[in-house]
Amino acid sequence: MSGWIRFFFSAAFAVCGMAAFVFAAVGSCRFCHVMYRMHSTAIADTVGILCLTLSAVVYLGVSFVSAKELAVAVMMLFTSPVSTHMLAEIEYHKGNYASGVGHGKGGGRDDG
Repeated sequence: MSGWIRFFFSAAFAVCGMAAFVFAAVGSCRFCHVMYRMHSTAIADTVGILCLTLSAVVYLGVSFVSAKELAVAVMMLFTSPVSTHMLAEIEYHKGNYASGVGHGKGGGRDDG
């Protein structure tokens, strides 16, 4: 019985992680400004990594492999937001920031 419960929770975490990555892909295609694209992918990347790692740890149980996966995930959870912030800072200093947000300029879909 415990094997099915572990499989159910593992599958639920995996589906949540994959859904986060799909939402990031849709956000990257939908938004026209680079800052909005980076924001949608950075948030979903962090959530997706966390959910997929939890899925693997729940499925494998407590083991040395699970500890290594958690260590890699923690490293990725620290480095992913930092690298996204550095890319956003470069874009900001280049002058590619979204001015006039909410006024029809600089963000959202490019319908024209």
